[in-house]
Amino acid sequence: MKKCSLCHGEFEVSIDEVDFLKKINFKFGDKTVAFLEPTQCPDCRNMIRTSHRNEQYLYQRKSDLSGKQLISLYDPLSSRGKNYTVYSQSEWHGDSWDSTVYGRDFDFSRSFFEQFYELNDAVPKMALIAVGNENSDFTTGTGYCKNCYLINSSEYCEDCYYGKLLQSCHDSVDCSYLYDSERCYECFSCRKCYGCVHVYYSQNCSDCFFSENLNGCKNCFLCTNLNNKEYYFMNQTLDKKEYQCRVEEFMGSYSNFKKASEILKKLRCERIHKYSNITNSENCTGDFIIGSRNCHNCYDMNDSEDCRNVWLGVQVKDVYDCSNMYIKPELNYQVMGTIETFHVAFSLYIFHSQNVLYSEQIHHSKDLFGCVGMKNKQYCILNKQYPKEEYSRMVERIVEHMVETGEWSQFFPPQYSPHGYNESLASEYYPLSKQVVTSRGWHWHEDRTQAAYQGEHYPISDNIKAVPEDIIQHILECEKAKKLYKIIPHELRFYKSMKVPIPRLCPDERHKNRMLLRNPRHLWGRKCAKCQSNIQTTYAPDRSEMVLCGECYLGEVY
Repeated sequence: MKKCSLCHGEFEVSIDEVDFLKKINFKFGDKTVAFLEPTQCPDCRNMIRTSHRNEQYLYQRKSDLSGKQLISLYDPLSSRGKNYTVYSQSEWHGDSWDSTVYGRDFDFSRSFFEQFYELNDAVPKMALIAVGNENSDFTTGTGYCKNCYLINSSEYCEDCYYGKLLQSCHDSVDCSYLYDSERCYECFSCRKCYGCVHVYYSQNCSDCFFSENLNGCKNCFLCTNLNNKEYYFMNQTLDKKEYQCRVEEFMGSYSNFKKASEILKKLRCERIHKYSNITNSENCTGDFIIGSRNCHNCYDMNDSEDCRNVWLGVQVKDVYDCSNMYIKPELNYQVMGTIETFHVAFSLYIFHSQNVLYSEQIHHSKDLFGCVGMKNKQYCILNKQYPKEEYSRMVERIVEHMVETGEWSQFFPPQYSPHGYNESLASEYYPLSKQVVTSRGWHWHEDRTQAAYQGEHYPISDNIKAVPEDIIQHILECEKAKKLYKIIPHELRFYKSMKVPIPRLCPDERHKNRMLLRNPRHLWGRKCAKCQSNIQTTYAPDRSEMVLCGECYLGEVY
């Protein structure tokens, strides 16, 4: 057992991990460069990676190229953000600038991270992390989306608003972890659903409301743990007409939606829970794994194999200790945010590239070390171009230098993150107090936003039927955070067509409420509540839910 250098807890480096470190090594000339075994536990490794990712907080600032107003991940008033050069996506991808202009020699009298972040601060940044989108300027961590607004970590979506991790979805609002679905509202961890409202952990369902853990169901309201049922209300069958009358009593009314939510909370506590959501998979541990094999301590994985400690992956192969990996990344280690990459390590936001080390924001490139903001480049170090042979010799020397300084095989330190820890994805899964964050030398973002609107309070009708079209012209105040928010035209049309009331919380608070539904990404040992067999589960042993092993769960629910 090893002791984590950050949290000081014990952790084990498995034989599989040792073998993977041999497989992922890089070859420069005749010399093979290997990575050292990790010094932090898997949770701390993930926390360090995700401290560099901001998904929720956007800021207004000017493009440093055109002077136009834009929306950015980087706060222009923060200690780090104010020093950045920021371009819009189209400007960044344009031909008016060249990242090699910022190239520099490596100084062997100084640390690598110090030099890398001097370069990082100088190279223009893309305002938002996005690839191939259309009319989706207010999204980040997105690819190939159209007509989307305030979504993140999503691909191939259209007409979606206020969401996280939407994959191939259409016309959906306020959803998270939604796959291949359409016309859904406030749904969480659902797949192949249509016309569903406040439905969680369900698949292949249509026209269901305030329900959880349904499979192949239609027209169900306030139901849990059902399979292939129709016209069920609180797990009791009704005829079609009676069902429709009962449901219509709730639709459109904010007060009645609140009542339904409270009933569902009670049903959630009472229902049986499966130890893990692993489907059509072989030899996997973690949660929310589908169509995968040999994936251990992995979460939100689809069609992947031979992975360990991966948080969110789609078609991933031979990847260890990575987060937000999409569209066939292979042989990656300690990477955050990729699309279609091969042989990449210790890097951030790499797209359609290969053989990349210790780099950030790289597109369609290969054979890079310590580079930032590169497009269609090869054989560069700190953004400086080298001949192939000299590139290999220099990388060998830099690796030896990093071994001496203790930087080799370490991820970018959180103190260099462009975001405050409380802005980062890490804070959602590993919340820390301001005191702890600052004591570690990491940044804390001070929220300077205040409700400056002094106009008349806009009264929101209880039922969506009575809400006038002019609500889109008014500013609303969040009932919880007191932040200001607005209803946009498409959003209002969606609410009226779906018969759902106007939300009383701002988008950020709605997101936080959905994330409370998700278990920690951590495995505990626990016993099945029925047969007492040992299970690995994201339900901590001190939690009160009835958690069953896979075999007992099937016997109870199916």
